[in-house]
Parts: sequence; structure tokens; C-alpha cells
Amino acid sequence: MASTVHEGDLDFSHLTSAEGLKLPEDVGGSLDLSGLTSAEGLKLPEHVGENLGLSGLTSAEGLKVPEDVGWSLDLSGLTSAEGLKLPEDVGGWLSLSGLTSAEGLKLPEDVGGSLDLSGLTSAEGLKQPEGVGGDLTGAVPFQWTGKY
Repeated sequence: MASTVHEGDLDFSHLTSAEGLKLPEDVGGSLDLSGLTSAEGLKLPEHVGENLGLSGLTSAEGLKVPEDVGWSLDLSGLTSAEGLKLPEDVGGWLSLSGLTSAEGLKLPEDVGGSLDLSGLTSAEGLKQPEGVGGDLTGAVPFQWTGKY
């Protein structure tokens, strides 16, 4: 059984499947799962203190993102926002650069760093976060209504 807290970083970037993976409830550092191609069977910690790398996922099916991500959240491989539930606050940058459509996308209220939506071909229906602490990168022009 996995410990409930891991203070440092966990690098499982070499894994392509979550089968048999037991993670702690709390990771104080970064958690790299960038090699996963599916969220099937993945139970993420409730808290990741720094970076959460899930860039290998192309679908959010079965993905439950932690409510607390202290720094960056990399979901750059997702091609659809269908089923994606993001935390209300991401402490650092958020990458969703693989999305081509904003359909079904509900962004966090606050992103402490940059927000990368560079793959979008349309921002139709997109409600922007209240605050973005860094750059907003998009392939289409945004009419920014939030705060920096």
C-alpha cells in the first residue's frame, strides 16, 4: 500500500499504463506521468504541491484531476475537453495546447502563471479565467475580460 504523503518528486514518465500504480494521497513535489497514454485505472493524489505532468494523455476520459495543484498542470496532449474537470485554481501555468476546440472546456477561475491554449482554432463559448498571472497564449485572438 502506498504511503499517504510523499515529500519530494515522483518521476513515472517511463510508464505508459497506470495498471498497478499506487500513488500517495499527497505529493509535496512534482509528479511526472507524461508517458501515460490513457487515464484508465489512474487514481491521482488529492494534492500535488508542484508540477503535474500528464502531457501524454489525448483524452480526459476517466481522468480526475486533483483539486489542488500547487504549480503547473500539463495536459498539452489532450485533443478534446470532453469530460475534463479542472481545479478551480492552478498555482502556476496550465497547458492545454493540444485542444483545437473550446467546446466543453471550463477553465479554472485563477491561473497563477501562463495559460497555453495555442491549439484552439476558435474561442467560441470559452469563459476566460478571472485571473491569469502570466501570458495567455492562443492561436486565435481573445477579447480579454479578466484581470492580470
